[in-house]
This record gives sequence, C-alpha cells and structure tokens, in this order.
Amino acid sequence: MNKVLLILSTTRTSGKAVDFAVDKARREGTGLIALYIINSELTSEVFDRFTDVGFIGDKPSMELTEAVMKEYRQRGYEEIGRVQVKAMEQGVDFDAVTAQGDIVEEALKVIEKRAVSVAVIVRRKTTKVSGFLKYFSRSMCMELEQQARCEVVVFEAEDGFEKD
Repeated sequence: MNKVLLILSTTRTSGKAVDFAVDKARREGTGLIALYIINSELTSEVFDRFTDVGFIGDKPSMELTEAVMKEYRQRGYEEIGRVQVKAMEQGVDFDAVTAQGDIVEEALKVIEKRAVSVAVIVRRKTTKVSGFLKYFSRSMCMELEQQARCEVVVFEAEDGFEKD
C-alpha cells in the first residue's frame, strides 16, 4: 500500500501541509508517515560559527549543542503528536519516524523503504533574493522533487510554530 509522507523539520512548519497530508491519506485510504528530521548540519554550522568568533568555548559549546538537540527532539515529539492526533481524528493509519542528518537524504531513504506515493514538504519562507543569488542557491525542496521517485507537494512555511 502506497503511503503519504509528511516531512517535518526543526526549521519550518505549516498547518496547511499537515492538513493536506492527513486529508490526502484519508481520501486515498492509505497510511500517513510523519518524518521529523533534525538537520544536524545546521546545528553544527551555528556552533562552529559561535566558537570561531570566540563567543563560546569548546565545553560550553558542547553543552549548548546538547541542550539545543534536546530542544529539537522535544519539538519533534510535539509536532509528531499534533499530526498523530489529526490522523486519528480522520481515521488514518499513522506511523512516525525520527531521523538526524540531511533532510533530502533522510527523506529519500524513507520514500524508498516505505513505498511512498506522495511526499509533502515545507519550503522555508521565501525572502526577496536577487535573481543572481537565486540561480546559485539550490533549494532542498527542488532537490527532493528531482530525486524522489514519487510526487512531491511543496508548501510555504508559516510564521512561528503553530499550536492548536
């Protein structure tokens, strides 16, 4: 049975994407997989930068890294819980997966292993960027669309993290 994959991450959220994924799974009589990915590269870049400029030392950096990762995991559990409640309300079979790493790589792994027919992902809220910069920057959503062997539906991130 093909499933709908909802890709959640530490940096973006969309209630519309959640509603779409749950509704699509219900209408098609398939299951829903919520994949929450902690983008470890992003976390590492932030702490490397703080350490490089002398803002924090090695020991505080490790403690801060652990605290931030704990916060990201907690946020993930909360996001997955909200999706699970919506899926249960709609009578949709639900499964949750958490991963740490590159968003595109982790999403592709789940798409291949779990027979996903539709992947729903949230794009970072776009800001006005010059055409020159836009040409050279690759969106992870574009990468997923090009590499995934399933339909990819992209939503725009909403301000803040929604709480129902």
